[in-house]
Amino acid sequence: MVEDKSGTFANKIVISKVFMPFCLENYTTRNMDEYAVASEISVVDVYDIASEIGKECEKLIDSYGVESVTNLMPKVIHALEILENLATKNERENTTVQELRSKISQLENDKIGKAEDRQRFEKELEQIEEHWRQESRDLVEMVNRLQEENRRLSEALQESRSDTFTASQEVDVAVLQHLRSMIDKQREQIRGRDKEMLQKTMELENLTAQVEKLGVVGRELKRKQRQAQMQARGLVEERADFLAQLQDQNRELINLRARLGLARKENEDLSKVQNYPDLTNKAVYDLDDPDRPRFTTAELKEILHERNELKARVSDLEDELELYRPKPEPVEEDAPVQGPLPYEPDDAPWKKSSESGIRKFFRKIFSESSSSFLVGSSPRRSLSSLSKMALSGNSTYDESV
Repeated sequence: MVEDKSGTFANKIVISKVFMPFCLENYTTRNMDEYAVASEISVVDVYDIASEIGKECEKLIDSYGVESVTNLMPKVIHALEILENLATKNERENTTVQELRSKISQLENDKIGKAEDRQRFEKELEQIEEHWRQESRDLVEMVNRLQEENRRLSEALQESRSDTFTASQEVDVAVLQHLRSMIDKQREQIRGRDKEMLQKTMELENLTAQVEKLGVVGRELKRKQRQAQMQARGLVEERADFLAQLQDQNRELINLRARLGLARKENEDLSKVQNYPDLTNKAVYDLDDPDRPRFTTAELKEILHERNELKARVSDLEDELELYRPKPEPVEEDAPVQGPLPYEPDDAPWKKSSESGIRKFFRKIFSESSSSFLVGSSPRRSLSSLSKMALSGNSTYDESV
């Protein structure tokens, strides 16, 4: 009981010595600009932190054994999963805020443009009204002048009716014709102004419709961009799965090559045995001779058959390995999109994975490190068993929390 307590206390001291500088450094950095870092953290930063923690755990395991981090790993993985979810939510909220800001900016620009159009339209109307008022004043002055002239002529007519009667009639007819021509001209000008106003109104409506269409196209392009980002994230996860499968194939290939080396060694032993003279139906050999034949013909045939099968298996595995190796993808232009893509909700069932990215990441790290334990015969547990133990113990930690 005393030994268990002392061992636990020693493990805690080791963990504190390793993690305290890392924690103090991160705490000092976060205090400098905590709010900015919290708003700019992404999923990639979370995976970088997870990689550094995995390296530190490997150092602890190499130095003090698996038991030093057995109880710590589920808590670390749980904290990293929470941090990953918060980073994903932060990215989604930043995207939404950016869209809202762009929409607000667009609405403000539209409002400013409409206000400028309204001011220009009102200014044109004021100019037209001023022109009409000026023309009306001119016409009123002309009418007054004509009335005055008419009154003067009437007085003159009374004085000299006989001489000026014909001349006054000609003057009145000329003035009336001039007034009629001016009235017709002003009517034509008013009609032209009305047509110009109607044309300006139609142009303003067309521009408004174009702005609305461009807004719809912009929202559609943003939605397609989000879908492309989600597809790229899925491709990254598939690539990680393929890399894990490739590592499994490499480990299996190493095992097969080891077995092939044993088979080749046995084949060399068989070839040495075949160099002896034919002892069929003869029993002349030394029992103390260490190089005497120890295999029958059937056993030799079986060993040769097994060697051929191993060679064929190695050839098949090499072909399969060539298929799984990443090849340089040719750069191709994106095919044109035929129509709008259907909207995929964020809570779709095919987007939910049974295992988080942090768990896959730690499983991949520990599976890569566990290949070094296949050749040696160390009494410590392998890192793959540690990852399984940590991931299985995480459920117990979740229940306790």
